Amino acid sequence: MVKYVFPLLFRDSKGIKEVPGWLLNIQRDWLHDSTTALTMLVCLFIPLVFLVRGVSAYLNTYLINKSGYLVLEKVRAQAFEKLQRLPMSYYHGNKSGDLLSRLTNDADVIRNAIAQGSNDLIKQPATLVAAISYLIMQSLKNDSMNIALIGLVSIPICVIPISRAGKRISQRSRAVQKEMGETSSTINETLQSPLEIRVYQLEKRQQQTYANQVREILRLMLKVVKYKAMISPAIEVVASVGFALALYLGVQRGMSLEQFMSVGMALFMAYEPVKKLGGVNALLKQGGAAAERLEMIMQAEETVSEPEPAKIRAHGKISGNVSWKNVSFSYDDEPVLRNVSLEIKQGEMVALAGPSGSGKTTLVNLLPRLFDPLEGQVSIDGIDLREWSLHDLRSQIAVVPQMPVLFQASVMENIRCGRQDASDEDVVVAAQKAHAHEFISRLPKGYGTVVGERGSTLSGGQRQRIAMARAFLKDAPILIMDEATSALDAEIEAAVAENLRELCAGRTTFLIAHRFSTIRMAQRVVVLEKGRIVANGTFEELEKQPGTFRNLLDAAGGSAQ
Repeated sequence: MVKYVFPLLFRDSKGIKEVPGWLLNIQRDWLHDSTTALTMLVCLFIPLVFLVRGVSAYLNTYLINKSGYLVLEKVRAQAFEKLQRLPMSYYHGNKSGDLLSRLTNDADVIRNAIAQGSNDLIKQPATLVAAISYLIMQSLKNDSMNIALIGLVSIPICVIPISRAGKRISQRSRAVQKEMGETSSTINETLQSPLEIRVYQLEKRQQQTYANQVREILRLMLKVVKYKAMISPAIEVVASVGFALALYLGVQRGMSLEQFMSVGMALFMAYEPVKKLGGVNALLKQGGAAAERLEMIMQAEETVSEPEPAKIRAHGKISGNVSWKNVSFSYDDEPVLRNVSLEIKQGEMVALAGPSGSGKTTLVNLLPRLFDPLEGQVSIDGIDLREWSLHDLRSQIAVVPQMPVLFQASVMENIRCGRQDASDEDVVVAAQKAHAHEFISRLPKGYGTVVGERGSTLSGGQRQRIAMARAFLKDAPILIMDEATSALDAEIEAAVAENLRELCAGRTTFLIAHRFSTIRMAQRVVVLEKGRIVANGTFEELEKQPGTFRNLLDAAGGSAQ
């Protein structure tokens, strides 16, 4: 039939054209012999098969790894997004280095489990089912092969080493991931505290701590490797006993060499998937241990959450009347605030004074809902904060913290955090009010100078002035100043004080300070001790009364301070 193919290629509407001589020669010399034609087809087919195999292998590897990285991206993004919604109290109980390890190391372990285990989870069970099906079919055809099915009994027995090793691997993997979190915390702590470490000569201590942690990780990882390595030999030993027994009994019952070879190959194909699935199980145990640590983030309670859309009230521009009613709060078991009630009127400047740990910062941190009170209610303009959307609420509050954090960006962008749509001119005006313009102008690139991580290239006073510039720029009706001038020298503080009065004019302002020169600026002073309000009045009234405030004033050097 082949010899008629080429003439058909030259057929037209008028019949068959004359076939070229060279084509007739090919037909006569090559295609007259069917064996030669078949050989040619096979020779052409072999490269085609390997081409398809190569392309398939490439696509398989690429797509499996792509799937793993997509999962990695999704998991990290979801966990990071979740961290943005968790309350500040969550960070008090979890080390930043450990959280970083969960987002990086643990997520990558999950990706690795997906990328390496996906193929075998599909291929190996299919191979196992095919091999068992073949053995069953052969046993139905030939009674002498029934005994070969005994070899399949050892397959369930292989589950025992897989299960036991899997438990050990899971336990050790959890310990490895936890220790990696501790190591990340040590690295993070060391990198963020270079001054303290060098001044107090803690280099050897940090080195020893890190070396011990790395050594412990090595010990635990070798345990994981040990149990993973035990799976394959254990399965092979169990499988070989069943394999040998089945073949011996089969030969005794008259199994032929051909049958012997086919049964042996089928049993081998049944045991090999079990062995590989044992390795996959170990890999999944490691991924499961990492997933548990990430799950702790994903399932953490969001104590500060957006109200339901139907319950969000339209507030518009707030006035700034603030009240706490019977508010209690604690980070752990020890209460930080105890049944606090306080009323602040619009535009009032109130100083919060008291010993360290008395609850001053916690009290004002309830306003932007960095966390919610365990008991009681916090309101602005008579509306419970839980009825505000977080965006609307926080857009109405400016904060100048004691230790402001600057991002690794330009000075211009760091100040613009106060109002992201502000123009360059607005940023400069805010910096001038905070008495930051002069030192910023002296920087190598002025407002375009990129500050180091957390603003490490600037002094503490410079960072505070940039944070104050943010507050000037935000122009919010409620202002919180938490030790905002603690890093300023007396001359700069005096210069900034006048602008602070301008900034605070008409705004509800909370001043947390240990400097009584700052406290004197307030219209009213609220004194806290052990989470309770123990005094409330003007500076002049409280300095004449015995008690906590008078004791603090005396300790600071008297009323002249």
